[in-house]
Amino acid sequence: MSNAASEAVIQEYCRELKLAAVVRDYPGLCRRARDGGWAYEDLLRELLEAEVTNRHQSTARRLLREARFPDIKTLDQLDWSALKGVSRPKLMELASCEFIARAEDVILAGPIGSGKTHVAIALGVEATRRRLKVHFTCKT
Repeated sequence: MSNAASEAVIQEYCRELKLAAVVRDYPGLCRRARDGGWAYEDLLRELLEAEVTNRHQSTARRLLREARFPDIKTLDQLDWSALKGVSRPKLMELASCEFIARAEDVILAGPIGSGKTHVAIALGVEATRRRLKVHFTCKT
């Protein structure tokens, strides 16, 4: 089988198996493997790693879309000077998302403009990044 035909068959198999990252990265990684004298196992590991990473990112994007957050906010974007009365160590403890595994509720209370929504969204984004499913309810 010619090189072009072989590549076309590989691409078709990857599409059928829904291996989007392999379809995308296969030609470049094959070139790098040939040029670098990689072992077959190294090429396969790189292709599979690209696929796993792609799937994790796709899942995170889907979960964030399904969460319907008004904006995407992260803990890095917090203005700590505006968060009066918020314990930074407590917030970092919440950012570990261990409360989710323990099935504990978190209540954010405070006056308007104190950053409750930002903190709630940031915790949701962090949970998504850690591939945890969590339900947020916002009550005013």
